[in-house]
Amino acid sequence: MYINGVVIQRYADNAYKGIDGSGYSANTGLNWFFNDDDAGEFEPYYDENIGRTYYDIPDSSWIGACTDLGYIRKYADEAEKRGIRYRLLLCETDVPAPIFDCPEVEKKFLGYDYAYSTFDNYSAVYNEVPSVFPQFKLNEYGLFQTREEIDAYIAERERFKQCHPPLTLEEGDFVVYRLHEIYLK
Repeated sequence: MYINGVVIQRYADNAYKGIDGSGYSANTGLNWFFNDDDAGEFEPYYDENIGRTYYDIPDSSWIGACTDLGYIRKYADEAEKRGIRYRLLLCETDVPAPIFDCPEVEKKFLGYDYAYSTFDNYSAVYNEVPSVFPQFKLNEYGLFQTREEIDAYIAERERFKQCHPPLTLEEGDFVVYRLHEIYLK
């Protein structure tokens, strides 16, 4: 797997600790939460360097993660100034871009998620496993503990799609994420 970069997410105090960051559920955080800020200071950089799939980059060829620690620190500093709790997710996938030269950081392994490669990172694990695939057991963070477990889930998801009407499950640019929560010094 490639280390693609960091996603900053508004902290949500719940069991699910994955990449889903739409903020539409109380159980998920909100990724890149300053993008709609009136000041507009962070969104231009995001648009040009992180959320590049909007500019005709093919599916599964780019992960919407940041490789610039200066930008991440600036984002985190602004969140702290405003009293916003956040967390930093280190994203590893099989997608070769972007590549992040990760410095030595304290990190905690969270597990494997299956989610969109960019923007809100809609997670099939979070949205489907409890209700559609309850036979799969998730770890304490609401994620799969091993790559073998998530691969078995993906295979079952593909079988399910073959036997059910189109769009019964979400379709999209899904990739497997190995996630760590990191802590910058």
